[in-house]
Amino acid sequence: ARVLPVVCAERKARFNLKASRKSRVFRRSAEIPQTQGVPTPEVVAIHVSNVVSIQRGSELDALKKLSTLVYDTKHAANEAAALGPQAATVSPSVLLHLLSTNHGSDVGSIEGALVYEACAVENFAGYSEDVRHDCVLDKAFCNLAAMMASRVTGSVSVEVVEATNDADFICAKALRMRDMLLELGVDVGARVLFKIPCTWQGVLAVERLEQQGVKCHVTQVYCLEQAAAAARAGAALVQVYVGRTRTWYQKHPIAAVHNNLGDAPDAGIELVKQVASLIRDEGLSAKVIAASVKSKNDALALAGCEYILMNERVISTLNESLSASDGDELQDGFKHGSAPVVGEVMEKVFAAALRNSPGAEELAHALDVNAAADAKLKQFIANYSGSLV
Repeated sequence: ARVLPVVCAERKARFNLKASRKSRVFRRSAEIPQTQGVPTPEVVAIHVSNVVSIQRGSELDALKKLSTLVYDTKHAANEAAALGPQAATVSPSVLLHLLSTNHGSDVGSIEGALVYEACAVENFAGYSEDVRHDCVLDKAFCNLAAMMASRVTGSVSVEVVEATNDADFICAKALRMRDMLLELGVDVGARVLFKIPCTWQGVLAVERLEQQGVKCHVTQVYCLEQAAAAARAGAALVQVYVGRTRTWYQKHPIAAVHNNLGDAPDAGIELVKQVASLIRDEGLSAKVIAASVKSKNDALALAGCEYILMNERVISTLNESLSASDGDELQDGFKHGSAPVVGEVMEKVFAAALRNSPGAEELAHALDVNAAADAKLKQFIANYSGSLV
């Protein structure tokens, strides 16, 4: 029987951790998966920002009165910042980033998962080694999510990576991860969102999960039909991408006309407004988070959106600029928008909407990136497991 050195008792108790950072997991740099070709995390958690305080009377100060501002960073450190309550996301890219940088105590999330008894081969009778690797990876996500929940005051979004893109498998994975988080003492209902791409199967899964009290963060939303389907399914949070949407429609102006975005000065901003208006007009409970915010002008145009995700460059620019308004003008420009009527969204309508918007291309790219990161992590798990035989 192998004996692995035991580290901090607290980490062992929380994450079933039996291997230290000095163990063979981290001694062999060749075993650490490389992140080439896999983008760094889009949102990991709040990191110490150069914006240590919000300048009174600045555009950042005015914007904060109207929207919850979230700091978009690729660092895994979590510290309180001037923006207020913060959130975190756990994904394959995040774990790869931690392994490649050997980042602090956070690497314990995967160490503990490697020796988690419930993922042992004998507990998967009739299943393949790949299934065990999948279990280990889910456990690592949950370990890291528990760490994040102890450091941020907002929600932690845990990415549900399911290669088959099948509603049954997505639900099964999310429910297993929910149970793992409950084992770690995390208040899942209050603190955790399960992040699911807005494919048709993803929407079906969201509806089932929300009916069981599992809150979902629907991502990769690029058209109104996606947003309508997700919000009507009960999603807690819908993430719309401003810059990516704008860039795509600049290259496909005819599609903008067909999607009621042709008359808008900015298709990305207009889509966020339409999504928010549809949710409000239909009395749905979903919140909207605007991502891919490229400039301070984007941010100001989004004032009134429930959540705005911004990088440090945009935040700093807003903080250095004095506001010409107390915020009322910004609020009026967003809250009084309208949305085209969206009828019942069935699978064929959903698929057509994806083809005629950035949705199809962006979803395919996002799923490929997650699959590549997921494969690298599973290879790491396989290499480590094999080295102990």
